[in-house]
Amino acid sequence: MSDLDGSVEGTQGAAGTIEVTFSLTNVSPSVCVMSGYPGALLLGIDGSQLPTVARRGGTLSFENIPVSTVSIAAGESAWFNVGYSEVPVNPETSCPTSKALEITPPNDTQQLVVSVQIEACDGGLLNESPVFGPGNRATETTAPPSH
Repeated sequence: MSDLDGSVEGTQGAAGTIEVTFSLTNVSPSVCVMSGYPGALLLGIDGSQLPTVARRGGTLSFENIPVSTVSIAAGESAWFNVGYSEVPVNPETSCPTSKALEITPPNDTQQLVVSVQIEACDGGLLNESPVFGPGNRATETTAPPSH
């Protein structure tokens, strides 16, 4: 699974609730199989760790997506969603902005770093979906572009 490339597929939001869809693309010649939730860590402008609380499950920005086994062939992608609030919660007066998100794909120990600005309040709370493939698109709130 170290042969994955990560990127931001899209962002949407309103009223301080934001959803980011990330893709994990298989850049190896072999089929990649994964199931479950990715690990996530917000990184600051200097690469330092920012406060991050990764919580599994849907939120206002996206529905719950069931955990499933995803197989992606060479050049194909799987996706996952991250939802967060950019509205400070007491006693916060502002929230740190990330320069990147460090992602640990499910069932893997190697991380990918994807450049993305996330201003996650409430102590860096990120709501995450499990990884999903094309077969789960019917349960998504926003379908990523097809590859």
